[in-house]
Amino acid sequence: MASRSHLKDGCTPPVDVSNTLPGLGCRCLPNQPCWPSADTWQTFSASVGNRLIATTPPARACHNPFYDFAKCWEIQRGYSEDTWRQLQPGAMTYTNWETYKGEGCLGTSNFLNPPCHQGAVPLFTVNASNVADIQETVRFAANHNLRLVIKNTGHDLLGRSTAPNSLSLWVHYRKKMEVVDAFVPEGAPQGTEGEPAVVIESGVQFGELYKLLDEHNRTVVGGSSPTVGAAGGYCTGGGNGVLSKRYGLCVDNVLQYKVVTADAELRVANAYQNQDLFWALRGGGPGTFGVVVEAVMRTHPPLKNIIKVHVTIVSLFGTAMDKIMREFLARHNQWGKEGWSGYAFNIHKIVHILKFNYYLPDGDLAQSQATIEDFVRYARSFLGVIILQSSVESLPSYLDAVPTFLDMPIKQIGINFIIGSRMAPQTMFESPTGIDALATAIKEAQQDVEDIKALAGIVMVFVAGGQVSKGNSQDTSVQPAWRSALLLPSVGLMWNDDVSYKDQQEIQRALTKAVGRLRAITPGSGAYVNEADPNEPDWQDSFFGANYPRLRQIKHKYDPQGLFICRKCVGSEDWDDDLMCPRLQSP
Repeated sequence: MASRSHLKDGCTPPVDVSNTLPGLGCRCLPNQPCWPSADTWQTFSASVGNRLIATTPPARACHNPFYDFAKCWEIQRGYSEDTWRQLQPGAMTYTNWETYKGEGCLGTSNFLNPPCHQGAVPLFTVNASNVADIQETVRFAANHNLRLVIKNTGHDLLGRSTAPNSLSLWVHYRKKMEVVDAFVPEGAPQGTEGEPAVVIESGVQFGELYKLLDEHNRTVVGGSSPTVGAAGGYCTGGGNGVLSKRYGLCVDNVLQYKVVTADAELRVANAYQNQDLFWALRGGGPGTFGVVVEAVMRTHPPLKNIIKVHVTIVSLFGTAMDKIMREFLARHNQWGKEGWSGYAFNIHKIVHILKFNYYLPDGDLAQSQATIEDFVRYARSFLGVIILQSSVESLPSYLDAVPTFLDMPIKQIGINFIIGSRMAPQTMFESPTGIDALATAIKEAQQDVEDIKALAGIVMVFVAGGQVSKGNSQDTSVQPAWRSALLLPSVGLMWNDDVSYKDQQEIQRALTKAVGRLRAITPGSGAYVNEADPNEPDWQDSFFGANYPRLRQIKHKYDPQGLFICRKCVGSEDWDDDLMCPRLQSP
């Protein structure tokens, strides 16, 4: 366990707090009288099995005066790998969230030279191994008025699992899983029929879950990345995947949660008890209503034949790609009816690239080849267009398909990255006018981000429609726009570590402007809360729609003091921009 003296030997604090006085209800900061003493931290560490960690930035050993050749070599080897990052208590998948107002301790360039700042990396981390650890940490944070964050892998596109001057509750090593043939929610009436399910603890990742279920001849609605946590933020934000068209969103498949709320009580939430909390947890966003310690998810029969299509088209001329993109979008109405789903990427950097990996469970190989070849033939007809790849194959299981989901042009781990999304409704694809509007908005969004110090790309997530549209929005708190959507187009931006803070702010403004093109043509729709612009305007409506007022009521019921607060999360408008002090009035 490390005391405050250890912190003084580490990286510089993210903010100067020496002359800061705590306001009414403000979170306590280091160097303030309210901050726990070294003895208090020591006692707390003992109460959680001596699993309290003084957290340092993951690249610290590559910076003077902390440079260590052997440790730095290991950092350089793992820096851009999810498997390394998820094992570092202070690491995030996207490194910009480790920084605070431009200051941090990033390790991919200019080793030894830049100063090492704590940035947004928490000061302390509890490596929670059991529910009692989680409850004790919640009590400690509440009693000492500390900023508390919850983390599994750090795979969060809004940086909600880290914060400056915070205490982190790290649940990554809670890995128990159990496949159940007939799960009955606790508190259900006698005689309630059970259904196939899997019970998972809060540290389980989808790669681990997919492997277990494959061994038991089952599948589950899950994320495209195997390193994403399965029990927490993915599903509480809605959760979508390749199987969503067939089985719905993740929130449509959760049967029960066990969660530690702000009063440190362990509560069971399902259709028979704490129903309001169960509703809020299924779509109301991560890190908001408590700490999920266990989730029960409905499982489905195995898939023995998944058609996978991989197409990469390169165009030397923008006019040709404009027409190809419009035709690509126009075909989604029919492809959606046939059951296709997957991920597409459109990048303009010297040349224009359209790449997509689409999947059809239980599809016919010959018919699928004819469907895709018809589109490829259209694209090939333009001057200056090269078909780099066009393949159709049958995969024997869902587990075999998983590694191909995010076969993107550029690796997206250990980089600075932000994204903004907007749901395109099904009706937009039913008329030439709607298709033209979407194609134009995507083109204009690309133009908005051409002249900034970032690499830009359009990501199109084709997972809505089908069973997603049949889900009952009254049963979950997920953004109702999911039920009428077909495609989720997004704008993604990545930049190098040496980009100045001023230019980073310009990148963020450019993202908001670019996504605004999509907002303008989709009134009444919304964004996916887990893949959203960090500066999303009118975020309450964009993320939660008509569900927001009820979500606020439930938030106040279970967390009246706002212990669980995160960026653009339910109730966060009651706090200042740093989420450290409550506002006198909500904006």
